Amino acid sequence: MHRLSYISGTGGAEVSLDCRSALAGTAAGIRGREWGYSIGHLSLVGATRSARECSMSVAFLDRSSADELRRLADRDMAKGTPGSLSLDGWSQRAYVTKAEPSSISRDHVAMSLTVVLLDGVWRRGHTVPFEPLTATEGDGDWLDLPYDLPCDLGVPSARSYIDVGEWGATPLKFTIYGPAVNPSIRIDGNWYRVDLTISEGGYLVVDPLAVPRAVTLVNADGSTVDAFSKARRGEGLGGGEYIFQPASAGTHEVEWDKSFGFDLTWYEEEGEPPWS
Repeated sequence: MHRLSYISGTGGAEVSLDCRSALAGTAAGIRGREWGYSIGHLSLVGATRSARECSMSVAFLDRSSADELRRLADRDMAKGTPGSLSLDGWSQRAYVTKAEPSSISRDHVAMSLTVVLLDGVWRRGHTVPFEPLTATEGDGDWLDLPYDLPCDLGVPSARSYIDVGEWGATPLKFTIYGPAVNPSIRIDGNWYRVDLTISEGGYLVVDPLAVPRAVTLVNADGSTVDAFSKARRGEGLGGGEYIFQPASAGTHEVEWDKSFGFDLTWYEEEGEPPWS
């Protein structure tokens, strides 16, 4: 393990659990994985990965670090805004629900922390930028060269590609930058469409991992608008026009009219943080 930390869900403050003032060792308790299921006649059905409770031991060599973790974790519990555990670049929403001291001295305190991992999987995000077409207005379908040649260059193709995942479907998060009118993006046979206008300096966030799922417009002045109702959801999952449709593993063409730019974040998902 190289780095483990708890990140508060109310404000984003972070407490390292793998540093000079705190040591969680291998954090074996949070590294396992578990499936829920029902056993039928010669079968296993209803396989799901749900929230699970686990524990890990932490030695705080600086008592102020223990105080900071307690305050952040208790605030998150009281407000109902889960924090997250980040382990070597992989993260999962979590609550720290209990602390049981096992050793106390003048300089340090060791304790067992009870942690509820909420997502059932650990995720690592990868963000890929897609830029708008920047040909000068009025160039039409051609880019004029600064030389007296008998031909010019055609406008670059709007075709782009993205490689997502390796083992299964992956959630897609979009951050679309204004100006944009009714932005529409097609990936893996699905259209991601939102019927609204994003002004210059504003942006739109489509977040499939938010609880509940969210589509949020952020204006240039920083104000926010719930735009969930403006996002097309078609016939739901697999219907071809679902704003939160995950993409299957592999290489996919990304299609849009290139009148706007956006960041696309796809998430690797693992039942436990990888060992290698």
